[in-house]
Formats: sequence, structure tokens, C-alpha cells
Amino acid sequence: MRLLKITLILGLVLNLCSCYSVRFQVENGQWEPADNEREDAYAGYNVHTLDTVVTRKLTTGEHYFNISDCDSGALHTVEYRSTFGGILLNAITFGRKKKVKIKYVCIKENSM
Repeated sequence: MRLLKITLILGLVLNLCSCYSVRFQVENGQWEPADNEREDAYAGYNVHTLDTVVTRKLTTGEHYFNISDCDSGALHTVEYRSTFGGILLNAITFGRKKKVKIKYVCIKENSM
């Protein structure tokens, strides 16, 4: 019974420590406004979400995302999120695959 409790606590700690997100935001330019009922840090922002698995191979070159749905061609906010499942997938595949969730907000046209 004691081993079960220790295992559960250790699993909970590892699960909570492995989830993280990094957000970059520019100071110049106005974000694209949106009429939404969000209550988080993106309230009033037009948020685009990209949920994907990045695959890396030895024979491929650089790895990048082409974000082409911004009319202004510039980004206001980018948030990169990694979860426990993404880190576990990365460990199981020896770094070849990584699941990421990216949220981004475009800059409003003619605001720079």
C-alpha cells in the first residue's frame, strides 16, 4: 500500500512538472480584435491554434512552421505549449516526434 502511494505521488509530481508554456508578445502594433467571451489572457484577441506533431529525421533540413493566415504578415503573440503526453511521446520515440500546441495572434493590418 505504501509503495502505491509513493508511486502515485511521484507520478503526480512528474505530471505537473512536465507541463509548461512559453509566451512571446511584442509591444509595437495592435493585435487583431475578436468578439469572443474568453476569460483568459487572450480575451479580445483573435487567436489561431496549431496543434501538431513535429517529426524530425536525420535526412531532413531545417524544421519550421509556415504561418500564412496572417494578412499583415506579422505576429503579435506566440505561445508554445508542451504537455506531459508530448514529452512522453518525445521520450518514447527517442526525440524523433514531439507534440506541440501553438497559439498565435496576428497583428492588425496597417497598425505598425
